[in-house]
Amino acid sequence: MIICAAGDIHGALDRMYADISAFEAALALRFDWVLHVGDFGVWPDPSMVDGPTRRHDGAGDFPAWVAEKRAAPRRTLFIKGNHEDFRWLGAQQGVELLPGLFHLRNGQSFDLSDGAQTLRVGGVGGCYGPSNYGRASSSLQGYARRHYTRDEIDALVALGPLDIVLTHDAPAGVRFERHRQGLGYISQAAGLDDLLAGTRPRVCFFGHHHTRLDAESAGVPCIGLNKVKMPGNLVAIDMRPNEPGYRVIGEWPKREPPVTHT
Repeated sequence: MIICAAGDIHGALDRMYADISAFEAALALRFDWVLHVGDFGVWPDPSMVDGPTRRHDGAGDFPAWVAEKRAAPRRTLFIKGNHEDFRWLGAQQGVELLPGLFHLRNGQSFDLSDGAQTLRVGGVGGCYGPSNYGRASSSLQGYARRHYTRDEIDALVALGPLDIVLTHDAPAGVRFERHRQGLGYISQAAGLDDLLAGTRPRVCFFGHHHTRLDAESAGVPCIGLNKVKMPGNLVAIDMRPNEPGYRVIGEWPKREPPVTHT
């Protein structure tokens, strides 16, 4: 199965799918699924955007997509980030929010299918919040819903082995050579490493940190995705149900090779 994983887009849906189309053309193939790691930009009402979103790209394309009931060009499964309309997301009754656009709630799994093969994906969206991590997820209100909780992790582990795990934050222990919080920053997102140890996926994708990174946590390969328009926002893999591991097919936009001065 050919899968494209995408990093934070903050409502730039048209741009993401245009990039996906260009990526497919460069690879001469078609993706079976797009997996998104949060900060998708779920703001159906532009007046509800949070402060950071307002200071950057605003509500993006999502209000128009909802108003027009637009279908996703490729079947897309996303988890929440820490900048979404959590009240609206929580009020939706089904998994499919728009035709071909599916929301994977924290602590739940979803079966990807291409008609012949099936892969199981689990997700925990949102970022780590020390004050909310130990609370019941059902008790979180308002902006606190941007955080994930221990009971959501436990619920996903209880479902058993997974093929792919999506997290918004980076699992605890993942190290960044360069980071907005300083050189050599190490993720403190508690519980996400336990999630990987308990579900043993073949790969974990994460976003949030706006950096393309290859790492490992609990013995699981982790791929950090950059934000939209930046190199490494999209990573394509080939994964087969009855074969171990996966194969990276390519990245988009492509990372430029380092310049050599002589």
